[in-house]
Amino acid sequence: ADDCLRQAGLRERALASFLANMLDDPDLLAAVAGGGAGAGMLVRRAWAETLRRDPPVQIVLRRTRTEVRVSGGTLPAGEAVACLIGAAGRDPARFAAPDRFDPLRTDADPLFSGPAGCPAVLLGLLEAEHGLRALLTAMPRIRWAEGFRPTASGVLTRGPRTLLVRPS
Repeated sequence: ADDCLRQAGLRERALASFLANMLDDPDLLAAVAGGGAGAGMLVRRAWAETLRRDPPVQIVLRRTRTEVRVSGGTLPAGEAVACLIGAAGRDPARFAAPDRFDPLRTDADPLFSGPAGCPAVLLGLLEAEHGLRALLTAMPRIRWAEGFRPTASGVLTRGPRTLLVRPS
């Protein structure tokens, strides 16, 4: 339950990163705006790809419950561990072109979507899908404001703080 509750507080950053990724790719945005049969699946894949490449949580601090073997040795039970979530999704040994946003990538990993069955995770996906559709209905030709480029910031949590757009 604690992990799930933490997810709820981070949806805003995840949604901001999702919208930034969509606006960075006018062809992807147009495909979703077209509303064809595959538009919903494309939005879900773009959401999952955002969570892989631009996760709102960068570092998770935990303690080992038992002794854990890792590539460099063994961690004893009760040891403090920093899990670098932001780096995991950009591992070139795991993902082809890890810095590229590609909702159609063949090496996607469902582990980046969050705890299965977590209501906050499901709510984030619904907000991304329905929120983007509502935004595209209200502003079908939405684009970045002239000269604007979003900048993600934060150490433990990360995402763009501001998104400046123009409606057409």
